[in-house]
Amino acid sequence: MDELRMALAAQRGRPIVVQQKALPMPGPLGFWIDHKLADIIVVQERTTKLHQDHIVLHELCHLKADVSEATPWESLVSGSETDGGHQLFQRCSYDNTEECRVEKAATIIMEWASVLDQIGPPPAADPSVRRVNLALGDRQGWL
Repeated sequence: MDELRMALAAQRGRPIVVQQKALPMPGPLGFWIDHKLADIIVVQERTTKLHQDHIVLHELCHLKADVSEATPWESLVSGSETDGGHQLFQRCSYDNTEECRVEKAATIIMEWASVLDQIGPPPAADPSVRRVNLALGDRQGWL
């Protein structure tokens, strides 16, 4: 997850920060804030780690697509102050094509990651060897 997030951050030229928050329920389980200094993904802290990972992947797929219409975040997040450099991307249903596509992409990535963790060799203990393996190793085309 971190490797994918850092690779996408490098492509976008700014950090992608993941924050866990106790979001109101019912409501969205995660959202993306397009801040002028970073992309911020907020996920529901009151769910499983596996579900949080899926929510983050879903939002990362939105970042990769980057075709969404933004809503001014101050209208959706109470008590917020902004200098106008923030947008929040909020989606709560799968009745549009983009939502279906990013959900499918997130699911496929989760499936590939779980399979690769089971069939691939364990990471090297030596950080230098691990860096070489990451740089030169076969990533199976999923990253």
